[in-house]
Amino acid sequence: RSRARVPLYTISSDCQKATASQLFTIPGRHSVHICFESSKMAEAKRYKGCSALALGIWTLTSFVEVQQSAATSDGEFKPHILIVVADDHGFHDPSFTGSRIQTPTIDRLRHEGIALEQHYVQKVCSPTRSALHTSRYPHRNGMQTPFCGGMPQALNLNETLLPEYLNKAGYESHAVGKWHLGFVKWEYTPTFRGYKSFYGYYNCAEDYFWHGLGWKNPKGDGHSLDFHDDPFPNCGANCSRPAFEAVGTDWQHYSTTLFSNRVVDIVEKHDPEVPLFMYFASQDTHGPAQVPDCYRDACNDTIKDMVRRVLAGKLSVLDSALHNITDAYSRAGMLDDLIIFYTADNGGPIVVASGPNAGKHEDAIGASNYPLRGGKHNAYEGGVRSTAFITGKPLNVARQRLMGTPFAPIPPGAIYSGLMHVVDWVPTLCEAVGAHVEPQPGIVLDGISHWKSILGNTTSPRTHIVLDVEKPSTKFAPEIGAGVVRIGEYKLHIGDCGQFGRPGDWSPPDAWLNVTANEPSTYDGSNPYQLFNVIADPSERVDLINNSSYAAIVEELKAMYAKERVGAVYPFNRGPEGEPVLVQDSNPLSKVMAVWLPWL
Repeated sequence: RSRARVPLYTISSDCQKATASQLFTIPGRHSVHICFESSKMAEAKRYKGCSALALGIWTLTSFVEVQQSAATSDGEFKPHILIVVADDHGFHDPSFTGSRIQTPTIDRLRHEGIALEQHYVQKVCSPTRSALHTSRYPHRNGMQTPFCGGMPQALNLNETLLPEYLNKAGYESHAVGKWHLGFVKWEYTPTFRGYKSFYGYYNCAEDYFWHGLGWKNPKGDGHSLDFHDDPFPNCGANCSRPAFEAVGTDWQHYSTTLFSNRVVDIVEKHDPEVPLFMYFASQDTHGPAQVPDCYRDACNDTIKDMVRRVLAGKLSVLDSALHNITDAYSRAGMLDDLIIFYTADNGGPIVVASGPNAGKHEDAIGASNYPLRGGKHNAYEGGVRSTAFITGKPLNVARQRLMGTPFAPIPPGAIYSGLMHVVDWVPTLCEAVGAHVEPQPGIVLDGISHWKSILGNTTSPRTHIVLDVEKPSTKFAPEIGAGVVRIGEYKLHIGDCGQFGRPGDWSPPDAWLNVTANEPSTYDGSNPYQLFNVIADPSERVDLINNSSYAAIVEELKAMYAKERVGAVYPFNRGPEGEPVLVQDSNPLSKVMAVWLPWL
């Protein structure tokens, strides 16, 4: 199965000087460019070509026998699993949406697999990562909001995480990239929670080159380090190593380069006969707005907006990383046995165009969620409906087992339009590989398995989702609360769940010209409720709350929220705040760069 490595996106050490054509021309193959000039006609053709799939109907015309591979033979189905979480990924950022940012690897993987058309996440980072790992809504354990720096918050230790379930089924699990589920004590870090190794950062965000947060160092240096190499299970104080060698100013020290290289290294050293679970939580495309110049400059002629151009470079780096990672699986003879689940952790942050924060960029660095409303930090569709898909040859092996022989294979460009939430992945993947899901006593999971529904293209087993349950603000009476829930096609916003700081503006259709030219929200904040039919009106432009025809639906949604609010746990601190500390290390940077480590 192995083949010679073709460095499709592996850029040279002279990256800063190379041109786009030098970087992406492969001997004997066509030239691959990061960005492209797509005319209105080309975009129209792209959408026309996908229109037949928009209904989620597979065209099943051929019948085949699927040859089972090593990971799926002898009565077992134990494929390798790769989960990719793209940070702050805008809904209109990949090229398959008509964007001018070319993402050939992401596009290809999605086209070869099944797009998840109604896949929901939470509106910000930590809540989605918690829900993915635990199969529980964030309001069950106080994980509704992100926490940064030395904020003493973390995911409860009585939660069983996805890698722990998979390990019991024979998997070996590794995590690379962003953790963001707490590190107040070593017991909260990844290698104490099911992962055999971890390489990345514990915190909410960091610089892409010096890999830390800003810090007021008494010695005058404003840099800290949050980059850790934890090579073994239960890797605590006498095992975890601050990765000072990651600090640098060139593309080789860029976070996504380092992360993808580590994933490749793990795959190359792995025994293919042992099922591998790889969790790759990419830092891109989160701020700050940093990217190697060669990626940004390749878009100079096609993306006029400088802010959008940087974002284009960042997403192109991630696309390149995915190519190199899947190429490593191929060389290791593991690609035919690999299932990939790809998702954003939330929508892309956009410039605020209305309300008290109008004009503020805040953490927006060029993402677009067109045509959806809003973005990161609020639960309009642009903040919580994610780009997501599942792909890999083992899907047809599993489909054959489900449907019998002969069977119709999954067609290219398939779409699963069933309602799905990120909490559903623990039961879905565990059903797929025969892993037993048994949480600790007193823990009730919210996830529902979609495995058979995805493979069989049948109705979703999920009828409703909870997108937010938060502490109410002072804007409305406390009894109203603050949350967002959906039943069927109807979605109800209750109170203030980020709307007042970011009232739900719309990204422009031509982000390549001016990504900050967002259309202002029409919500004035006077009514604590907003109702939308997100199937008929996915852009959430028509608020139905004052239409008496929907009174019964509103009451049903209110009752659902009220039930969820009972017993909700809100974010809480586990002790005093922490701060980075200087450590003894042979690297001279250790004398001036303090390190973020557990402190309680």
